[in-house]
Amino acid sequence: MKKIGHYLFYLIEIVVVFALYTTLQEFYFYPEIYGFGSAEAFILALSTVLVFWFSFWLYKGQLDDRNEWGFNRPPHWRWRKLAVSVGGFFLMQLLYILLMNLIGGGVSVNQQNLDDLQQTAGPTYNIMVVVIAPVIEEILFRGMFFNLFFSHAGKLAKWAGILVSGFFFAFAHNPFWSPYLLVYWMMGSVLAWVYMETRDLRYSMATHIMWNLLSVLG
Repeated sequence: MKKIGHYLFYLIEIVVVFALYTTLQEFYFYPEIYGFGSAEAFILALSTVLVFWFSFWLYKGQLDDRNEWGFNRPPHWRWRKLAVSVGGFFLMQLLYILLMNLIGGGVSVNQQNLDDLQQTAGPTYNIMVVVIAPVIEEILFRGMFFNLFFSHAGKLAKWAGILVSGFFFAFAHNPFWSPYLLVYWMMGSVLAWVYMETRDLRYSMATHIMWNLLSVLG
């Protein structure tokens, strides 16, 4: 019973962070609804920093409770880890090209919606997509996900976690049974691989930021 309560508490934390994230998205994606004077912009920036801090605090609290994988342990900055992060970015590009050729091109419903939002939201869209989304999504889909479902270290758990984490990431971005689900699944799985190879969210966040920045610039 205690174990069930333990996992339920982790699940509640994930739901809370996801709710905060979706709330932030509303403000960043639809600024014309809420207005963006200097006071509103300051409040939103402060709220974003607090959500970052709170989400990472919950994640670190979970690691303090159980951390067989050795996540988030110093030293945090290593050239090998940086190479994994950059390598993951180029691996995503290669696999993306291959999958899009198999699918036949086009864009997913999610990507089309984002493209439409980019035309109306302005700079706040770029801030959300390039900075906020990669940080919080990595905390959710990599950090908290592995703490909840794959907390026991092992080779099978590692690769199962990578694939399952990638699928949840894909379904959250493309909740339709379409070929584009495979593209998002690939992205999520590569990001999970970077996280598991480096044992540090900072590097999967960096890979995610590079990918989203490329999509915004493109």
